[in-house]
Amino acid sequence: MIQIINKTRLLAVNRGRLLVMEKRADELLYTFPGGIKKKKELLIESLKRETKEEIGLKVKIKKLSFLSTQSVQKEVQLIVKHYFVFKTKTNDFRILEPEKFVKVLWIPWNEALPFLDKEDKKAVKIYFKKSKTLTKLV
Repeated sequence: MIQIINKTRLLAVNRGRLLVMEKRADELLYTFPGGIKKKKELLIESLKRETKEEIGLKVKIKKLSFLSTQSVQKEVQLIVKHYFVFKTKTNDFRILEPEKFVKVLWIPWNEALPFLDKEDKKAVKIYFKKSKTLTKLV
């Protein structure tokens, strides 16, 4: 039997830059704020809670827009990531889980791509293709 794990991911965007968290790892790896949805939570509630827990950023639900869902099967688990876009210019964030992450920063989307996992890369490409910003920034 396959276990389904729903995760949320925040694509915070500011003029061609993404808000990423650098993972604590032997190699450079980035990820987006978000995490595992609790059983009785809505996806947006999960995203809001996880973002606040990880980086202290308060996300306003009315400013979120759904982007896409990506999934990957790992042995007996199906991990389903739900991506939401949040356009913001804030710098009001900081790492609150230093055991997992080194830092949080704004970085140009094309510089972040090589260090994101497959699903995160796909979501970024979908966003910039939809917004037609991709061709303007290349």
